[in-house]
Amino acid sequence: MTDRQTEILIMTDLYFNINEEQINLVKDIANKAAVTVVPNKNATDEMIARAEIIFGSPKPSKLILAQNLKWLQLPSAGADRYVNKNLYFNRNVILTNSSGVYGIPIAEHVFAMILSFNRNLPEYTLQKNEKKWHIISETREFYGSTLGVIGLGDIGHEVAKRAKAWGAKVLAVKINISNKPDYVDELYTTENLDEVLKQSDYIVLTLPSTEKTRGIISEDRLKMMKPNAFLVNVGRGDLIDQEALVKALNNNWIAGAGLDVMTPEPLPQDSPLWELSNVLITQHSSGLSKVNDVRRLKIFIENLKRYLNNEKLLNTVDFNEGY
Repeated sequence: MTDRQTEILIMTDLYFNINEEQINLVKDIANKAAVTVVPNKNATDEMIARAEIIFGSPKPSKLILAQNLKWLQLPSAGADRYVNKNLYFNRNVILTNSSGVYGIPIAEHVFAMILSFNRNLPEYTLQKNEKKWHIISETREFYGSTLGVIGLGDIGHEVAKRAKAWGAKVLAVKINISNKPDYVDELYTTENLDEVLKQSDYIVLTLPSTEKTRGIISEDRLKMMKPNAFLVNVGRGDLIDQEALVKALNNNWIAGAGLDVMTPEPLPQDSPLWELSNVLITQHSSGLSKVNDVRRLKIFIENLKRYLNNEKLLNTVDFNEGY
């Protein structure tokens, strides 16, 4: 810390906002700081250049201007656009994310997709539009199934808790083995991913996009999954070989997929995924919740206190690992 006044820039957008009461809370905690709150699109080069702390999602290309930046707090959990140290010209910038904000809404979204698929809700919606009465007898029960969670971070934990409560056997994969939570039946490392894919009726991808995870669901791995398997991706689109996924869905290697993330985004209109009846698509919206701003601010406030006291920050992103 220096004698220079701390400049805090909060950059809001369509999915991240802060109200007057919350702004005052930030000012009370950092009472010697200058706090600027501005929509992302209206942030000037001068604002970015002055900022010691940024809470928001600046365009990565704009970080060249941030000569005084010491800490960037992202409102998102994903940090893949910001982990290139060249963006900061190797300055010693602390990067933190909002992991812990999105687990609850995304886990609920995962099960909305699974249950919609199991109970044929998309087909019934089409029949309603046509005022057509036809019972679809082919259904699936989630109870008694096996669910594999690939990535046991905040989102993965919330998915696993709900799956266990609903009577599933829960398998989980994470990079490093740690203590196994009670709601996980078997815990594996990524080296044993294939075993989880072979056993699971449902696979839920919650991984970040890193050099190690891109393309982790390849054509070979799609082929080894159960023919009745339902694949849900709420991590990043590039976790899956998307061309291979289309092939797998067309050839019934797996039963279906629920995709909240794709490559690229927005998904082009000529993508065959739009036409597949065994695919549910949402527009990278699984994390949306009116409660998110409160959760995000709680993390930022705690980190702001730590920053001002020269303490280690929560949710620090490892530039080498990418999350």
